[in-house]
Amino acid sequence: MKYEEIEIKKNEDYFHLIKSGKTDNVIQGLLGLVHYGEGIRLIQDTLVKYSKSENENIRGIAILCFGHLARIHGQIDKELVLPIVNEGLVDNSSFVQSHSNSALDDINSFVK
Repeated sequence: MKYEEIEIKKNEDYFHLIKSGKTDNVIQGLLGLVHYGEGIRLIQDTLVKYSKSENENIRGIAILCFGHLARIHGQIDKELVLPIVNEGLVDNSSFVQSHSNSALDDINSFVK
């Protein structure tokens, strides 16, 4: 996975990437959606869905994006999201674990 600049697009463009099923596209779509998308609830629900992916890269990025959402908007449904993040802390993947730790830090710092 390589780092790329995320283009500002419309929600439907990000969902087009996400629905492609290609790992890099899904990741780019999730990151774009959380940074530039509209509708915090829609974004959060999308992240919940992809945080359960069998692909550790998609799962880890989706969980990391919970932290981005908290940082950008200052709100998140803690009752829904924290159990997912906590599961990520003990995930078999160190990638998921580290992103879960980052997400938890952001949630605790930016959501009261």
